[in-house]
Amino acid sequence: MRWELQRKNRFTKTPTLDHLASEGTRFTQAYTVAAVCVSSRYSFFTSRYSHVHGATNNNIPIRVAQILLPSILKHLGYQTAISGKLHFHPSDQDYDFDYFWSFNNEGPKKLETWPQYLTAKHGNIARQTIEKPFPDDPLGGDLGKLSYPKEDTQSFWITDRAIEFFNIRDQSKPFFLFVSYLEPHSPSRLAEPYWSQYEQNLEKTELSPTFVSGKEPALNRNGIARPGRHWVSDPKIAKAMTAAYHVKVTHIDDCIERLLDGLKKAGLERNTLIIFTSDHGNMLGDHNRWFKGVPYEGSARIPLIIKAPQNSSYAETFNCGKTVQELVESIDVMPTILDVVGKPLPEDSGFQGKSLTQLVAGKTDHWKNIVFSERTGIFVRSGKYKLIQHDPETGGQYELYDLEIDPLETKNLSNDPVLKTVLEELKQKLEAWQKDDPPVPKYPGLEPKFAPAEREPKRRKAT
Repeated sequence: MRWELQRKNRFTKTPTLDHLASEGTRFTQAYTVAAVCVSSRYSFFTSRYSHVHGATNNNIPIRVAQILLPSILKHLGYQTAISGKLHFHPSDQDYDFDYFWSFNNEGPKKLETWPQYLTAKHGNIARQTIEKPFPDDPLGGDLGKLSYPKEDTQSFWITDRAIEFFNIRDQSKPFFLFVSYLEPHSPSRLAEPYWSQYEQNLEKTELSPTFVSGKEPALNRNGIARPGRHWVSDPKIAKAMTAAYHVKVTHIDDCIERLLDGLKKAGLERNTLIIFTSDHGNMLGDHNRWFKGVPYEGSARIPLIIKAPQNSSYAETFNCGKTVQELVESIDVMPTILDVVGKPLPEDSGFQGKSLTQLVAGKTDHWKNIVFSERTGIFVRSGKYKLIQHDPETGGQYELYDLEIDPLETKNLSNDPVLKTVLEELKQKLEAWQKDDPPVPKYPGLEPKFAPAEREPKRRKAT
């Protein structure tokens, strides 16, 4: 989910996130290490890159058992809960969450899921979309108006379960709550008042500067053009889907307002570490692309806001409305959490992230200031330069961008002779990163868990 929505659509309202950023620290150059849902969440929970833990795409399990963040916190005496999506494989495990409220039908299924709730209240879920402007388009068909009220939407239900946890938890234990919304991800099904907001904002919505009406999709490696839901060339559909996305961001902001209010009413606000982030972004029509999974900024850049517990020693440095502009990765969040709760990760190269606490404190002399990410392509960003390699398994083409002067990634500099040294240095960094394959780290008193029950996933080869 993009943070900088206002740069294109000033009508997008995120007062809750704005306020949270003013009270915490916002990281303006945060990247996911894998711009697809499951890979990103495994990396978030292991502090390891996806080619290391093995879940390199959705529907692919980790290669071997891992040390997961919920397992560590449960081992340390925390009560753990998830409300929302996880999508780990196998899907019937609890992954060391004491409470598992599923937005779909995953987990141990001891608690009611959202589909069960909605079906019991409104009947057949498939019949709840009553208006679809583009029913026959692969992408536009995602957009529709819901017949039921906002209180029964998936995101409100996820929020309700999280607030319920505040009230039923074991008050003798600290807690870890993972609130995992699907939105603003597709499908774009909107209840009132959000559907009316979408209609009001539709004509004011601006398309990406790099969107070209009628542009044909690029051929894949087999020479076939398959636009599907990851390509948009119709400006009406692009505008409608963009407007809906931004309204869904407001929907999530409303849910987070309720969530934080519930935290406050439960008397937990002052001693709770609050983190807002995302698995990945959305291209929103940049270069006519939609969704995630590509090595460009719209897909790989993510929001990250951290507010420390008000009664902790970290409050003075984190809770002052600052912005941090150094490059950070999603795998840095897990070691940061454990630092703030006073249980830092052991010195083990298997944990590949780095705690953000020293960076926020202004001690940047030894900060890595480099990020990597992977999915259909891989990239490294160091300083202002970003090097992308497409189809690394087959030695695919490179793209080099200077993001200071070209943030929209429109001018490929990979053949610029002036930047030959920069290109070669970044190639070497990519190659070394892909070859780095540390074993599963050790954690005192805790064994790796949740090994895949079925096949071993295919791994990307180093190039």
